[in-house]
Amino acid sequence: MNKKNIEKWVDTAEVGASVVYYTGNLAEDRCYDRNVGVIPNLFAGQAEKGKVDFFQKRKTVMQKSATPKRPVFDYIARKIK
Repeated sequence: MNKKNIEKWVDTAEVGASVVYYTGNLAEDRCYDRNVGVIPNLFAGQAEKGKVDFFQKRKTVMQKSATPKRPVFDYIARKIK
């Protein structure tokens, strides 16, 4: 996705539609790659305008161990307006 695609999706998607804009561990991944935040930041701009909201869905199973798996999430934007 890029800025143009995001704006088009926000303008044309039906209310309640959602899109996965990132899969991984966004907070951790931003520490290692500054470019990771570009798409989430563009969606954040749409959220500030009241057009989308956010939620996450865990993809990995939580484990109780000395070396747990790195958590992976789908980061999802949902059209609200």
